[in-house]
Amino acid sequence: MDLRASDETGFFKRSELARYDPSAIGIAVSGGGYRASLFHVGSFLRMNELGLLGRASRIASVSGGSITTGFLAMNWDKISWGPDHIAPHHDMITHLARPVIEACEKSIDVGIGFAGFLPGVSAGNALARSYDRNIFGDLPISRITGSRRFVFCSANLQTGGLFRFTRDYLADWQAVQSTTRTIRLSEAVAASSAFPPVLSPLRLDLSGEDVTFPKRGRYDDPELRKTPILVDGGVYDNLGLEAIWKRCGVILCSNAGGNVTPQTGRFRTGHMMRVINSMLDVTINWRERMLINLMTHKLKDGQHERIGAYWTIATPHDRYRDTSQGLPDSWSDAHPTAHTLATARDLPTRLKAFETAEVRAAIQAGYAHADASIRRYLLPDAPAPDKMPELP
Repeated sequence: MDLRASDETGFFKRSELARYDPSAIGIAVSGGGYRASLFHVGSFLRMNELGLLGRASRIASVSGGSITTGFLAMNWDKISWGPDHIAPHHDMITHLARPVIEACEKSIDVGIGFAGFLPGVSAGNALARSYDRNIFGDLPISRITGSRRFVFCSANLQTGGLFRFTRDYLADWQAVQSTTRTIRLSEAVAASSAFPPVLSPLRLDLSGEDVTFPKRGRYDDPELRKTPILVDGGVYDNLGLEAIWKRCGVILCSNAGGNVTPQTGRFRTGHMMRVINSMLDVTINWRERMLINLMTHKLKDGQHERIGAYWTIATPHDRYRDTSQGLPDSWSDAHPTAHTLATARDLPTRLKAFETAEVRAAIQAGYAHADASIRRYLLPDAPAPDKMPELP
């Protein structure tokens, strides 16, 4: 599999591309509550079958997507990756699909939200403790796989910037870089999914770490290096692209978030939430447009600035249709029905348990959208799946 984008400098500055690899595969998965967690399971199942997941060097996530990547990072070394970088379906079910499904059986957002109103309680830290009890079991982030870079993205309220959690370091390039000796995986995922105002903020204690001011930082203030105040990564970048597109020439982006929908109300009360959601929607839209432009724009060497595939939970399936490339001109038995896709699209973006049929719909939608987009835009010669994957 020879996948490679341009070596040339395009939109980004040369200084921003110091670690850029035109052949590196980067995967970014969005927020969107449990809906996103399950949708991305389906996307990962199809990316595995196509040999892309096992080749990825960098996997970034936001919010509900970080629950899925948290399990993947925790269990990566338990999976039997073959010489073709493809894992057995049984391993993907055992170490990814089933744990995510079980995690999504527990409704936690309302309870955590109420806890956040108690004196001295931070909702984000309560969310991390819930993740420890129910999902990650106090696992230090330093013990996730080191075979590729997992990046859990959060937003730093103190600087307004991106705060990244990785196995080896924590960083907001503007103000703080830290070791990870005392940091738990649950804190990374909770910070990434601490949706304001109900589940946020998470106050990250760095007193047990070696903390420094980044070489090219902007705010050299010791107070910013003590206890970063973190919220959902979707506040900064709900697609998780910031940690991917300056490093990787091949980009796969799975978006299970929701866009602002039309409303006919007069907005006499509560209109500020509409304003906030509209502002967040704008940031998603421009990143989406920029990603597509990177994938369609060729530089002076004749290569595309980036290559890859992008799909959303709301993309009409007709958008992928292209019989000239051998893709199906209608949904086959290997794809879910229009009703299943609509069920997945209309699920709420909360940390609230779904019915079994809804869980399956979300996973099947992720699988189908990933399959259609990747075969349409990145691997046109890849065979279509014979059937939907078996699920627990």
